[in-house]
Amino acid sequence: MNNELIEYLHSVYPELPIDVSYMRGYSNEEIDKIERLYDIEVKDQLYDFLTCIGRCSGGLFGDDPLVFYRNQQTVRANILYQDALRYELPSIQQYNFVKQKSFFISVESYTQYYFLLTATDNPNRIYHYDENEETIEATNWDLKNYLRHVVNVYTRNYNTRAPFDRYGELITI
Repeated sequence: MNNELIEYLHSVYPELPIDVSYMRGYSNEEIDKIERLYDIEVKDQLYDFLTCIGRCSGGLFGDDPLVFYRNQQTVRANILYQDALRYELPSIQQYNFVKQKSFFISVESYTQYYFLLTATDNPNRIYHYDENEETIEATNWDLKNYLRHVVNVYTRNYNTRAPFDRYGELITI
């Protein structure tokens, strides 16, 4: 368990009750499967996140805006979601992003997508795709700072607290 990551994410909202006993990530073998299944490279901060709390965050996150904890969504739906968004990029003339193995991690307000380019020199940088304007821009966030932002803005302002056992699944059917 990556206590440093958990402490960093929790530090922005320390009064939030979390339960580390529920936190679950993926094994190295499962990470290999995720890489093949989603055609991405899992390294650096994405690796730390997925191996630490990729399945269950112990109450740090709900199912919005992150795509990881949507337990009603099937693995097949996750793959189709990634493919649909990945192939939407060429339609707005962003061919290079497909080759750089994009991985969409979040959707805000139904049309604002956040993603990583996993096959680049900076796989931690978060990119923002605005579906309304059909624009993509690099943000000033890396993955762990975006996740911290989600805790501060979404988790903090949710009317109902995320249950400790909220989980999602990227590979097991």
